[in-house]
Amino acid sequence: MARMDKGSIAAEDTTKAEDRLLKAVEVQRELGVSRATAYRMMTDGTLPAYRFGGRQGRRPMVRVSRKELRAWLDAHRAAPPSAA
Repeated sequence: MARMDKGSIAAEDTTKAEDRLLKAVEVQRELGVSRATAYRMMTDGTLPAYRFGGRQGRRPMVRVSRKELRAWLDAHRAAPPSAA
């Protein structure tokens, strides 16, 4: 079995923190939009989202991976205007 030192454990913890699942209110803060807009983007397929639950009359949970949200932002970032 491979032995892990403190450096690799810290790196693993950092990776986990970067790739945690965000709630609508956290997506709202990241994007600078209203909570309703963040939730709509999560449920209509605009953002890559994960759905959990939704059985026995409960509302399903919707979450977005922080890592995937950052990648989505990078892919949808507006190009700077070119100087004419």
